[in-house]
Amino acid sequence: MRPVAVSALIVLAAGGAYAQAGTLLHPCESLETAGVGMGRQLEETRLFVSHAAEHVTEGIGAVAIYGHAPADAAGNVYISIYLSIEPADFTDRALLFHAATSTPEQSKALYVRGYDADGDCVMSWSSWRGELAAASEFRLVAGGDTGTLTWEPGRIGSPDRSEVVKLEFITGTGEKDVDFNLIVDNVRAGAAG
Repeated sequence: MRPVAVSALIVLAAGGAYAQAGTLLHPCESLETAGVGMGRQLEETRLFVSHAAEHVTEGIGAVAIYGHAPADAAGNVYISIYLSIEPADFTDRALLFHAATSTPEQSKALYVRGYDADGDCVMSWSSWRGELAAASEFRLVAGGDTGTLTWEPGRIGSPDRSEVVKLEFITGTGEKDVDFNLIVDNVRAGAAG
């Protein structure tokens, strides 16, 4: 094998290892275990798999949700993606994922929540600081603020994070008569530190 080809293989392998850091919980390549949470009442809400290169950070797809805030909306409008996962222990682990939007001026909110099998919220963070733009990696640790995402202790229904079975990724807008969206990929559990 030529040295250039060997170098290319090493770079590709290193990039793949970086993207796979942590335990993969959801590859976001199909809608089989994905669903719409908030925004079901909006006529134009659509859940789909994006294959756009700028959204895909692992594999061949990313789960995306599109919504349209009505012109007569009262208050903020939210859309969210539910991802069902095999039970995962977040007692001393971080939630890692990539998230993006193609509407950063409208998609100002980012909320992330985790639920146990009883439907109790066991993890919750929020931000209205415009976290979403190009695909960025987030690392959230339960019990504390992470970057500009704030831990929401008032949302927690149970302190037991040993069997999280569903994750919810939410975006919202305060604007009226606008399109907004959220794209999520490469959802993993990783080291808390």
